[in-house]
Amino acid sequence: MMTNDKSTLSNLLAAQDAIARLEAGAELASAPLRDGLRARLACREAAGWLAHHGSWVHPLDLALRADGLTGSYAAAELGTRLGSVLPVTLALGAPPAPPEDRDVATALRHADQWQRLAALRTWQPADVGPLPDDDGTPALLAAAHLTTAPGGMRLTAAAVLRAAWLWRERGGTGEPGLLLWSAPVQRLHRAALAADPVPPLLGAMAEAALAARRELARLRAAEARGRAVAVTSRSHLPQALDVVIARPVVTARMLADRLALSLPSAGDLLRQLVAAGVLREGTGRKSWRGFVVV
Repeated sequence: MMTNDKSTLSNLLAAQDAIARLEAGAELASAPLRDGLRARLACREAAGWLAHHGSWVHPLDLALRADGLTGSYAAAELGTRLGSVLPVTLALGAPPAPPEDRDVATALRHADQWQRLAALRTWQPADVGPLPDDDGTPALLAAAHLTTAPGGMRLTAAAVLRAAWLWRERGGTGEPGLLLWSAPVQRLHRAALAADPVPPLLGAMAEAALAARRELARLRAAEARGRAVAVTSRSHLPQALDVVIARPVVTARMLADRLALSLPSAGDLLRQLVAAGVLREGTGRKSWRGFVVV
């Protein structure tokens, strides 16, 4: 599988560099931040899969759905309540044409499997087939070859998960895992239809890693703002900060359960983190509200 094609080699080097920089930055992050980065990137991967299949949903709205804070998009559309289940997507002006619930379930299942693969070094996906024998091909190049269905005409969730598994086993040395779906959807479409999909797929991996580095920087800045306030606090604020950094969405009930606090105490901690510029309310609701990192 080795290649001397200049386009493939240049894209391979660029992807390896971008992924290595992402891994190095993640390795230096705190444990809650690494957990939070994986969880948010998993939602980005789910959103990218949906976009590749014709429907875009903001990753935060998928996080709300994954946590059971919102329900069926189809039911909400019938009841003209889409804004209650897709608050971020619709606020950004996306067309109000939500994906089918079965597609959302597939995307969230892929996100869950990707996150497990990234977090658990011994977990193996059971339904994507075995890895090919190692023939000495660079791990990232071998992963790129695995990401297309037979014929190279369409990317599949199973093929991309198998590639991420191969990368973890043979090439990945740190956090957070191999990304692809969170690359720009136009690049993914070009790769899926290209005569030789490997160079554009490597380019997509590089762009996904660059986007992940921006997400890492955003979370690191939010964590620093929170630490500046929490360091002088005698309350549970430092522990609350770890919880909200580690999860894409946090509710007062989640925080109360995690820290064994009363609901009013958890709500007060969330208000302090909002005032510190760490969190904002992400659902637009007056009750059952979910908070996300700014």
